[in-house]
Amino acid sequence: MARYLQSTAKEAVSEYCKVAEKHGVTPTEMALMWSNSRDFVSSTIIGATTTSQLRENIEAFSKEMTPEMEEDIQTVFKKYKDPARN
Repeated sequence: MARYLQSTAKEAVSEYCKVAEKHGVTPTEMALMWSNSRDFVSSTIIGATTTSQLRENIEAFSKEMTPEMEEDIQTVFKKYKDPARN
């Protein structure tokens, strides 16, 4: 936990959440949509402990990444390439 608290990870997470909100999806949906849009990912593992989380995860697979969303994600990634390190 100390590694997380002493890094830029919180800022990166906040930026990714803003991107998700801008595009009308939850951060979970955006992460699953991104994973599902990668040709090199053969399987996306979801994790849910409640029915509502499972529903959110499943719904993400019926949504598609837009070029604008991809661009916004890349902008955040370029700023925080490895947020666990300062």
